[in-house]
Amino acid sequence: MDFKFNKVAVIGSGTMGSGIALVLAKAGIKVTLNDLKDEYLEKGMEQIDKFLNGSIKREKMTEDEAHQIKDRISLNTDLIDSTKDTQLVIEAIIEEFEAKKRLFIKLDEICQKDVIFATNTSAISISDLANATKRQDLFIGLHFFNPPMLMKLVEVIKGEKTNDETIGRINDFCEKLDKTPVISNETPGFIVNRLLWVFLNESYKLIESQVAKKEDIDTAVKLGLNHPMGPFELSDYIGLDIMLEIGEYITNQDGDQYKPSSLLKNLVKQGKLGRKSGEGFYQYSK
Repeated sequence: MDFKFNKVAVIGSGTMGSGIALVLAKAGIKVTLNDLKDEYLEKGMEQIDKFLNGSIKREKMTEDEAHQIKDRISLNTDLIDSTKDTQLVIEAIIEEFEAKKRLFIKLDEICQKDVIFATNTSAISISDLANATKRQDLFIGLHFFNPPMLMKLVEVIKGEKTNDETIGRINDFCEKLDKTPVISNETPGFIVNRLLWVFLNESYKLIESQVAKKEDIDTAVKLGLNHPMGPFELSDYIGLDIMLEIGEYITNQDGDQYKPSSLLKNLVKQGKLGRKSGEGFYQYSK
């Protein structure tokens, strides 16, 4: 069966939501970007405009191509209007289980029964979220990486009851977006963040135990493991609050061996969240 996604709703217009909407629009798909307030949507469009204008300056696309991409994106604060006539809804709101659950309960009530639900969660159980709906077979994890326009990987995560047809459709969908999908069974953190959390958390503990300075650890990882960024540079880029949320979720699911370091907890408590706050492990000029 040739199943195409001609119209998609993306719920949440933050960094990930606006980035995913841009990826879809660039692939020729009409997308409605939804959020609670117009001001949130305006900020999301500012990020989209910034990327498109930068692409024009770097001669990666023409002004006409950029206008065509923007024309495929519509903004809406009404959830019913946003999801009308869509074949797929992608959730990209805050990384909080209860908030996501409440949203999917609403979506399940208003969307047609054949609409696929996807969550961009980086760690939360797909099955637990799917259980809030009556369409567990049409529920899937669709984890894009930041920034969505530049990162090729998408994790496609199967819930306990996700059917093979849904997996196949989403896999083909990712390839249409010029992404590389990898299919994973469910585990806290999935593939990348499960491995990343252990790696980053051990890096934090190296500082706590005074093994080495953060600058030297970053250099060692970049030159010794050929990583583009060291663990502290990467943590600041992702956001220390996000890393803490991932770590706490994995710990709650799989045990205290994954418990976040005290250093990370203290930085988040102080509001030092990384690049977005101007300071994390390093300081940044806003």
